Amino acid sequence: MKTHIMSARHAAVALTCAVALGSLTACNGDSDAAKSAAGSTPSKGAEASPAAKPNGIDKLSVKEIYNTGMKTNATAGSFREKMERDGNESDLRLSATECVGTVEISEKGSFEIIRKGNDIWAKADSTFAKGMNSALGKTAFSTGKWTHGTPGNALMAKLVSWCHQEQFTAPDTLDAGSKATKGKVTTVDGQQAIPVVLAEKGESVTWYVATTGKPYFIKVDSTRDDMQDRTNSDFGGSVGAKAPAGPVVEAPTV
Repeated sequence: MKTHIMSARHAAVALTCAVALGSLTACNGDSDAAKSAAGSTPSKGAEASPAAKPNGIDKLSVKEIYNTGMKTNATAGSFREKMERDGNESDLRLSATECVGTVEISEKGSFEIIRKGNDIWAKADSTFAKGMNSALGKTAFSTGKWTHGTPGNALMAKLVSWCHQEQFTAPDTLDAGSKATKGKVTTVDGQQAIPVVLAEKGESVTWYVATTGKPYFIKVDSTRDDMQDRTNSDFGGSVGAKAPAGPVVEAPTV
């Protein structure tokens, strides 16, 4: 099983260069986090029209539900992803090659992010810029300017990890040995969905898959402090990424 864990703990900006870079990462792709909980991974979500018909996914096994939800989200081509945990928030539109939106890190400021192909741009607010420049010991961000780089730059790679584009290129699958269970069909944000539940040691993660229209993952609820709650919507819409207007500086090597 591949796991794409959205870690709130890793979203705080540290005050040393090494910690700063590590803590910026929003996604530990292919990590062991789910194994430690004997389970699977985060996912995404979907909205169906009011007239959408039942899709029958609730009749499938837990593994089939999970895998189908992940694959359906990937084949949508794009969607909007919102995540939140302990003051850390992101609101992004993304696809396999594009990403546009904002990330706010609790008490550490926020930044805008754009990815189009191999180009990444980020524009920090004054709080984020000051904290990161201090942590890195060099000027990586200038308020009012966009910082540009590619995934080959360590700083830009950490920032763009919030875009979780592996969801399209390598959608997660559920191992046969994962201790997940299928719940009863319920209503989630006004839509009927079937929950896939992982519960262990007093903590739980629940992934919801739409039971009407296309079987998208529509929401993730977690009580674990290393995973963010997540909703996905606007499947198949245009991401609209393009190079930003205004001053641009190149990202430093860190």
